[in-house]
Amino acid sequence: MMFPLPRLVLGGGVGFLFTVKRRRWSQCEQSPPRVVVIGAGVMGLSTAWSLARSGAQVVICDGGHAEKGSWGESRIARVSYADDVLVKLARRSYELYGELGKTSAEPLMCKTGCLDVGFKRESLDKLAQTYDRLAQPYQRLNHHEVQQRWPMLQLSSEYVEASVYCPLGDAVCAGVVLEALKDQILRHGGPAAIVDDPVVQIDRQGKTVTTADGSVIPYSKLVVATGIWTNGTLQKMSLPLLPLVTSIEQQTYYSTPSGMEDLYSSSHLPVIIEHNPPPQPQMKRRGGYMIPHLSNGVDGVKFGMHRQGPLLDNEDFPMAPGSTAASAKHFSCSATRGNDVWCSRWPEEEDAHLRAETDAFCKRVLPGLDPSAPPALTMRCPYDQQLYADEDFVVGVHPADPDVIIVGGFAGEGFKFGPAIGEMAACLVTGASFKVPESYHRFRLHRKTLI
Repeated sequence: MMFPLPRLVLGGGVGFLFTVKRRRWSQCEQSPPRVVVIGAGVMGLSTAWSLARSGAQVVICDGGHAEKGSWGESRIARVSYADDVLVKLARRSYELYGELGKTSAEPLMCKTGCLDVGFKRESLDKLAQTYDRLAQPYQRLNHHEVQQRWPMLQLSSEYVEASVYCPLGDAVCAGVVLEALKDQILRHGGPAAIVDDPVVQIDRQGKTVTTADGSVIPYSKLVVATGIWTNGTLQKMSLPLLPLVTSIEQQTYYSTPSGMEDLYSSSHLPVIIEHNPPPQPQMKRRGGYMIPHLSNGVDGVKFGMHRQGPLLDNEDFPMAPGSTAASAKHFSCSATRGNDVWCSRWPEEEDAHLRAETDAFCKRVLPGLDPSAPPALTMRCPYDQQLYADEDFVVGVHPADPDVIIVGGFAGEGFKFGPAIGEMAACLVTGASFKVPESYHRFRLHRKTLI
């Protein structure tokens, strides 16, 4: 069945350093400068949390778009990247998740470990070499060793016998994380720290944000963490669009045999990352992932493919000039989807191409599941993909306005890096030092694009 996208509901209110009326917020002379964060997904909330903990006066606004990336039951946390900087960032996120977890009555994660599998040795060997450089514990496993450890896993002979297992891998309870972040923001900033109204106007000269109910909120720094809505937000600000493109991905929860649910749960299976080579050498990475069933969660085992969904082209998601031609050359979905690459509306129906991809993936790792049976759940999730020449995120001060910080371009990687990226964005606001300083240069907005 299809699962409708819910609207994000945030607790609002007035008071705490502000005048009683909501029509105009005052900037108290005795208070620290106010930072406004637009977007209450994992990146915006993580940024606001880090700012609040540093003593900044922060307000986060979110209009509750139905189309958003930070929703659903589960995500993955892992350090399995063949990239030293990304591993360091992922480790920092784990540290911050640990701090956040101490404040939550519910666990933020289910410990699973992470198993990387693939069709060629090269990418798996690069991952193992990265682990060696950074002294990250891991194991290389052949297919027999994999099945000995996890009896339900029977890896296909299509995969090389060189899988990489890292114990630092988890299924993230996405909804619990978002609620824990909101609770901490409210604890530090009071009820006025979260505004559940869409931003309708941004005056960069006057440095104010106006919400749909007419509230005018002044700011000293503005953080834009609006995911797939980033270019639409920049358009409101009369700032140049970034090389960002929205894709609509799909996740399918495959039903487990009756009475065997626990064998397919996070207690008995790792999260899995499938390495897929790009269909053409110049194209960006793609891949697959599997998340085991979570106790008391959605029925079934979750499968999804990275960056294989159709690209969205309509006025709500404006693109920089040249994005269509660059997408055809550099996004792998342009090679795998045939003529079904672009869509002009948010699709409500199941995507046949993505379903066929996850059916095949399911058979390659969990042949005990029946992909032909009706799934427990099918859901759609957007990615904010980017057309920079590298694979890096988009985090930095906007070149045209030093008081605007952009946080985006994560394309499905948000919960893995959310707390660390939020801390990085907060450091860009406050000038504090960040634990992974290499990230500043890597993720800056002004770098080579493919357009």
